[in-house]
Parts: sequence; structure tokens; C-alpha cells
Amino acid sequence: MGSFVVFIFACNPTKHIKPDELFLQSSSIKINNRKVDKDELKSFVKQKPNRKILGVFRYHLGIFNAFNKKGTSDFRGIGEEPVVYDSLLTVKSATQLGLYLKNKSYFDNKVTYTTKIHKNKVKVKYTIETGEPYIVKWIDYQIEDPTLRPIVVMKHYRSFIKKNKPLDMDVLENERQRIRDVLKDEGYFYFTKDYVKFKIDTTIGNKEVNVYIQVENKEKNDISDSSSIVHEKSLVSKVNVYLSPDFINKNIHDFDTTSYNGLKIAHDYKLIYKPKMINHAVNIKPNKLYALEDQQNTYKYFSELGLFRTVNIQYDKENESNSSANDSIKSVLITNIFLTPQKIKSTSIEATGTNSGGNLGVKGGIVFLHKNLFHSGERLTIRLNGGLEVQQLINQPQKEQLIFGVFNTFEFGPEVNLEIPRFLLPISFEKFSKNSNPKTSINYILNYQNRPEYERNLTQFSFGYFWNAKNKYKKHFLNPFTVSLIKINLTEQFKTRIEQENNPFIISSFTDHLISASNYTYIYNNQTTNKTRNFKFFRFNTEFAGNTLWLSDVMLNTPKNEKGGFEYFSIQYAQYMKFDFDYRYYNQTPFSALVSRIAFGIGRPYGNLNVLPFEKSYFGGGANGIRAWQARTLGPGSLPDSLISTQFVNQIGEIKIEGNLEYRFDITKLFKGAIFVDAGNIWITRPDEQRPNAEIRLNKFWQDLAFGTGIGLRLDFGFFLFRFDLAAKLKDPAALNPNEFSLQWKTPNLNLGIGYPF
Repeated sequence: MGSFVVFIFACNPTKHIKPDELFLQSSSIKINNRKVDKDELKSFVKQKPNRKILGVFRYHLGIFNAFNKKGTSDFRGIGEEPVVYDSLLTVKSATQLGLYLKNKSYFDNKVTYTTKIHKNKVKVKYTIETGEPYIVKWIDYQIEDPTLRPIVVMKHYRSFIKKNKPLDMDVLENERQRIRDVLKDEGYFYFTKDYVKFKIDTTIGNKEVNVYIQVENKEKNDISDSSSIVHEKSLVSKVNVYLSPDFINKNIHDFDTTSYNGLKIAHDYKLIYKPKMINHAVNIKPNKLYALEDQQNTYKYFSELGLFRTVNIQYDKENESNSSANDSIKSVLITNIFLTPQKIKSTSIEATGTNSGGNLGVKGGIVFLHKNLFHSGERLTIRLNGGLEVQQLINQPQKEQLIFGVFNTFEFGPEVNLEIPRFLLPISFEKFSKNSNPKTSINYILNYQNRPEYERNLTQFSFGYFWNAKNKYKKHFLNPFTVSLIKINLTEQFKTRIEQENNPFIISSFTDHLISASNYTYIYNNQTTNKTRNFKFFRFNTEFAGNTLWLSDVMLNTPKNEKGGFEYFSIQYAQYMKFDFDYRYYNQTPFSALVSRIAFGIGRPYGNLNVLPFEKSYFGGGANGIRAWQARTLGPGSLPDSLISTQFVNQIGEIKIEGNLEYRFDITKLFKGAIFVDAGNIWITRPDEQRPNAEIRLNKFWQDLAFGTGIGLRLDFGFFLFRFDLAAKLKDPAALNPNEFSLQWKTPNLNLGIGYPF
């Protein structure tokens, strides 16, 4: 395999180039201005050289050259023909680069190109001198209709055009659309961006310009009359909602009708939605001025309900009203909203691959979904889940009982979730902004898990809210009430094992737990459907447990058990606080991406229980972490190998710090490649005599850091990605010399995963 790859990379790139042709070896841009986006400039170059992996290897061209026969590749979709230099495209590229720079205010730019030919290869280099940009000195409005001026000027603070900034044609176009939207929000339904024009005064010198924003009146239809008329506002007189599975060949005037708060609801079947819910979703109200924002929010709210396959809003013009108290209102609109409902009940079977901390498995279940339980968009989901997994053994020497000869862990249990499209008390339904799409979630889980070391029964109930921020990229999740009861039945072998440890920390981690917690999560994700746009992901989570129970026990003077803690249901409940965040940056190109990630988490037990529950503790390694180590085999700190060579029971912590850098690239449409470096570790917050060097200390932080590196191969089926990551230790904090960098490539760790690691 290695020889094959070397052969592909070593193939002569000009193998299929004709004698009178030149192979485009490279195309580069040299620019004297760092303020200009070089990646944006590259998009205007009409002819680009063959793709490279890691900026060095022309893998796809090598495939083509290796298997091409008589001009037809045997590996279509993988191989890439050599790029034959076209001088006309180079000229066009230079022209396009100049036009782009003019749009960015560099009117005096100079774009030249040179070609360097060696044998039958050519290198093209574009040299750009941008000159100084033209700067906006003054902004003024020239508005023909005086009634529009206060509306436009009052919203000037939102303008895309800024003083002392370069004049940008794209910014001007965005400003036209912004002014259009501002006026549409104030009732000017028929206003378009074509009425907004710009006058640029460049005569003031010094490469400064004055920008005059012109808002014109409407022209009369009469050709003989060159005068203009002012824009009129539009009043919404009626709002009609029509519901039907199919509007084709149906007379909507024959529908049954229901009225609610001035809203007419017409339907050709029994109405299964409460009129109050439909009224709440419609932001457009009768006897109010038209507003673009109301229209957009109506679309958004109906779509997010998930009850309708299509939402279509249309406007009909009523007879002009000349008797309006406001002379500027000269048109009256009838709003018609057409809704095509979806099926509200469904039953399905789910089957997926799972990847939990690097442990592969399969999961399936029967799912019942009701999208309109109480006729107001309440979504009830009932799942009967089951799963099999290959778990990393905690107690390595014990004998496994395998299922189907592969799996050692079995899970089963029901889950019931009710999602309500509004906030329940004490938060008002009507007062909270509908733009935020507020929802209430009630969740109940029963879960039984059988693995080689223990049986676990989980009962969990949670009540919470989630909503969007005004910024569409932000989401909030608040669970003020989550109760989890974990009952653990240890095998005799594993029980003996942890008793031999004689470590209260470990023993407490594997006992029954009652967790009463509140948590809040904030997520920012500005990813779009544009696969070449860079984006960020940030998640922050905080959780507090046991405080309410502890406070009530203190106030009621509840007696403590022999361990000095309070109990409920004969179980000493956990009390802790946790904070963690995860930040990722995705630098993307059409055929590759550089992804960087930093993650931090800390959990601190206190009060009623001096350890974190096992489920809430951190572990290191695994297919989604530092991949040179198997899950739960890294750390904590620089705990010596002699203590952890065969046992993983000690390797949980209260602090986790992790950083990852991964370069991803396309090999074919199906196969993707990756090269990565991982670093980090877990720690405990307080010294533990039985786990020396496991606590975090600043003076040995570098010593405790683990480094791993490796390569990956991914099979991308679009809806499903299967991942192979081969990683080797680069710096091992448990080694005799924890500061030494030594690539242990002879003993790599193979990770199998579902989906990307981050």
C-alpha cells in the first residue's frame, strides 16, 4: 500500500500533456495590502492548478495519470485531468481581479501578471498594487418625500455605510436592501430597493468621497407626465388562514370557517388545531399597517411548529381607500396564509451506529411521535430504546460475557419527551418574544444497563426551557429541575477490586447516587449551508446539584447518616458544581478544512458528598478526545504507569483540558483523509495519597500534558460518516521521562468512530 501511494505521488504530472501544451504548475497572488482578503481574490482567478493534499501532493492528478488509458480515466470522480494553461483565462483573471478591487474602493489598482516557463510547465504570478482606497468622508440623505426622511434617518445607526471607512460597492448594495426593509417595516409594502440610488462625489480630493443616499418617489404611469408621486403605506384590512392538504382544484370559498380575534380560519376538514395557537403564530394583524418583520416572523413561527409542510403568504389589493384618516395610506391589503398540514402521528423504527467516548455500538428503537397532542403544537415522543456496545473494561482481568460474540454492554429502556411550543408558568405565553421560539421540555427516562462490571438502573426526570436569541446563531437551554436516581449493582469481582483499592473517592464513585441538579447551556454556532465559509462553534455549560435538598435538610434539621451526609430514599445525594466550555473554529476551503478546538471542564464536589458521581466525572482518551490513548486510559495528571497498567478504575478526574488540531481533506467523494494532533489531560482538584501526581499543579502542568498525533480515513456517505483514526503517543505524562517527546509509532492506537470527532 505504501509503495502504491509513493507511486501515485511520484507520477510525472505532465505525462498526458501534448508537446504544444503547457502544464499549469502553480498560480499565485502577490499583493501589497494585507487588508485585502487574499482568499477572496483567489476566487476570481479563472484557472487554478490541480488540487494538492497538504499543499504538496497532487494525489488526484496522480490517480488520473496512473490509470488513464487513451484519454479516459478508469477512476472517474477520483482522478483529475492535468490543467492545461490557457493564456486567455489569465487575462480574464487579471481583469476580474481589478474589477473586484474597484468594488472594494481601490479605484487606482494595478494588476499585472508574469509567466515563468520551464520545459512544459508554467507558473503564473499575479502582482497587485492596490493603491490607496477611497474613504467615505460624509454621508447625507436626499429624500424626495419628506415623510420618509425621519424613518430612514432614525435608523441610520444601523447603516452599513460608515464614515472613515473605504467605499465598498457590496456595502452599498446591502444598504439599499436595508433601507427597503426599514420602509417595508413601516408599512410601505410596494417599496423596492430600485428606489434607492447613490450619488458619489469624488471631487473633494485626497481620495475622499461624499456619499449621498437618494430615495426617490414613484414615477407616474402616464408617459406624458414626468412628475412623480409619493410612496403610500399599506393597511392590512383582513387576515385569512386557509388549511388544506391540497389546494389544487379546490374552491377555498367553500371551506368551513372559524373566527378568532378577527382572524378568519378556513378549513376543508375538521379543524384539529386550536384557533388560539394559529392566532398566536400569525404576527400579521387586521387593521394594522403592513410590516415586513411581521411577515417574516409569521413564516418563521409556522415553520418552527413543524406542523405544516408548506407555508405560503399572499397579499391581495383591496379597493383603494380615499377616506382614510391618514392620507399616506392609499392601499389596503388582504392577507391570505395558505397552510398545508403534515401528518401529526407517526411510528418509526430507528437504527444507528453509536460512538460513546470511543466505544462503538449499535442502537435502535421504536419511536411514536404525535406532533399535536393537545391541539396546540405539543410534540410527544415515546421511544423504546435498546442498544449494544463494546465498552472499555474498567476491571481488566475479569471474564467477559459477550453478546453475539462482540458486544459486552447491553442497554434497554423507555424515554418519554413532551415538547410544548411556549413557556409554561410562571413565564407568560404571550409576553415572551415569539422571535425566540420559546419551548418547554418535559422528559422522563428509565434505563437499564448491563456491563461486565456492574448493572445500572437509571431513573431520570427533567423539566426545562429552551429558546433562541435574537441572533439566529445563539441558543439557550435552561433546566431548573433535573432529578436522577442511579442504582448500581456491582459484580463480586469488581466489588472486590475497588475494595482492594481502599480509596473512598473510588468507592463513592461506584455507589448508588441521587442527583438533583439545575443546569444552563449556551450555544453559538454560525455554520451555514455554504461549505466554504469559515464558522465558529462555542458551547458553555454550568450545572449545580444538591443545593436545594441540602438547604431544606439544614432548615428542617434532618439527621445525618453515619458518613456525615443527608439522605433521600436511603441514598446520600450528590452536591457539586460543574463548568465547562468547548470552542471550535472551522477554516474551510472547497476541498479541505483546518479545524481547531479547545475544551475545558471542571467539577467540584462539596457539602453532602465529597466526590463527583461517576457519570459526571471526566475521563481522557478515546475516539473523540486524545486519540493516542484508549478511552479512560489517560491520566489523571502524571499518575505512574505502574498504578494504571492494567486497571482503569482510577482514571477519572474533576478537571479536563484538551486541545485538538485537525487538517481534513477530500480524497474522493466517498473517502476523506485527516492529519491531527491532540493534547491535554485530566486531573483531580485535591491531592490523593493513593493517586500520586494526579492533582493539577501549575509547576508541573507541562509535565502532565499528553500529546498524540495520527492520520485518519473517513467514509462519508452524506447522512452517515464512518471514521478510522490511527494515532500514536508523542508525549506520555505517565512515562519515566514525562517531558520527553518521542513518537511511539510502533504501538499505535486504532480508533473507530461514527461522525467527526468535533
